[in-house]
Amino acid sequence: MCEKKLLLLALLPSFFLTGCWDKKDPEDRAFIITLGADSTAAGCSFTFAPANIETGEAETYAAESETLAGAVAQVDTHTSRKTDLGQLKTVILGKELLEDGAKLDALLRELERSQTVSEKVMLLAADGSAAECVEAAMAEDSKTGLFLWDFYKNTASEVAVTKGMDLDTFLTERQEQGGCGVIPRITAKDGKLQLGGGMAVTPTKVYPLDHTEERGYLFLLGEAEGALLEGSYRGEVIPVRIGKSHVFYDFSLVGDSILCTVTLPLEGTLQGGRGNFLLDESDKELEEIFEAIIKEEVEHTLKIAMAAEEDLFGILPRLQRAMPQLAEEYSREVLWDAVVFEIYPDLEWKDMGRKR
Repeated sequence: MCEKKLLLLALLPSFFLTGCWDKKDPEDRAFIITLGADSTAAGCSFTFAPANIETGEAETYAAESETLAGAVAQVDTHTSRKTDLGQLKTVILGKELLEDGAKLDALLRELERSQTVSEKVMLLAADGSAAECVEAAMAEDSKTGLFLWDFYKNTASEVAVTKGMDLDTFLTERQEQGGCGVIPRITAKDGKLQLGGGMAVTPTKVYPLDHTEERGYLFLLGEAEGALLEGSYRGEVIPVRIGKSHVFYDFSLVGDSILCTVTLPLEGTLQGGRGNFLLDESDKELEEIFEAIIKEEVEHTLKIAMAAEEDLFGILPRLQRAMPQLAEEYSREVLWDAVVFEIYPDLEWKDMGRKR
């Protein structure tokens, strides 16, 4: 009798457990992998690209709303599957949205506050319509939708044509840099994706960066490993790959200006050439050729920021840490107007040809 009472007491809590009565099976959910956001007169147009867990090709769908939550709620009234952002990997931001600082901030904060979207979701900037880029991405990979994610995870960091950017990092940089930052660029052309380059974003405008300008930005970050440069030497085009990339900043007052000295310690490896010039006496000459190429690229990239009158590339936070008293005394605008740059690449060879 006592044993029966104990068994009844043990089983009693199970009658009050809800269990999984409200659990949705995977086939009942639309797991969104890629999201596109474009600016419209009424707010934003959102394009959702789900992973395809069934046979056939996955289809994108769109909704227009002032908020992402509103768009999700809209979509859920037109589909039998619950929209799930828990697996979201990539958010593509349209150019017109990037130019509207208020809308952009509102969307970024909504993504940041979301209980389901990861703070490590990858951001991309469309050089045009985000919806077109989402459609092109789905054409590349309609099964999993992970084409973009895989590119930035496996390829981008090794070829130095662009730099991955997640939500958390961009929000931090945007706060430190007065609303400015660089997002990797994506372009849809004839239904195909073009990856590489960047979009320098300010609160009111965007500045497209081509592959060379983006590479100059990567040199400024000390993250140009994998960059391939080509220089002319003795009538031959010589390719050099950057193996190691570092950067050091030094700030000093020179009259009414703030001199920013940027030193770039680099390691390069020759990737080709007939081999008749790979002699010790050629080392210095080749170094000077490629150092001049790097210096020109970095200076050209910095000119974009100077012409925009905005710290697009995160120089001022370095200055503020190096000279806090000066940073407290003057505004960002005054400081940026006073900065002048001197660029000093320092290239050394890792290997001057294969030894047999």
